[in-house]
Amino acid sequence: MIDASLFKTGVVRQVYEYWLGKCVRGRLPRRADLRPDEMRVFLPYLFMVDVTQPPLAFRFRLVGTKITEWAGKEFTGVAVDEDSYGPHWRRVFDVYAGVVDSRRPQLDIWDAPWVSREFVRYERLIAPLSSDGQAIDILFGALYAFTAETDAAV
Repeated sequence: MIDASLFKTGVVRQVYEYWLGKCVRGRLPRRADLRPDEMRVFLPYLFMVDVTQPPLAFRFRLVGTKITEWAGKEFTGVAVDEDSYGPHWRRVFDVYAGVVDSRRPQLDIWDAPWVSREFVRYERLIAPLSSDGQAIDILFGALYAFTAETDAAV
């Protein structure tokens, strides 16, 4: 699915490997397959997004403490829409919609939109979960920030 050589950070790669290990016989993992005790080391870097439709909508269910610290804002409970999320909502919405449509994980690297942290980049994984094996009802992801010039963790 995603070539391991494409990962820039160990945390995001480990989260991807964890998710991949929960895919059984080609079936996408369910939320119930993910166990916090198995993910303890990367919980601060995780996020989960509830997916509802129709119409397609996204709301953060859980956002790790490191992500909240980096962003300078708590996103748990926030909808990905113009009123709630902020000026970059459409970019985030479109990426999430692409994962729902493709039913495949996505890895990307972005410049951080966080105020006073424009020097920061982040690597992000977004992977689909399905409680019934058909509909994507949660997106599971990880985010790890690093400085753009040195690739050092923030």
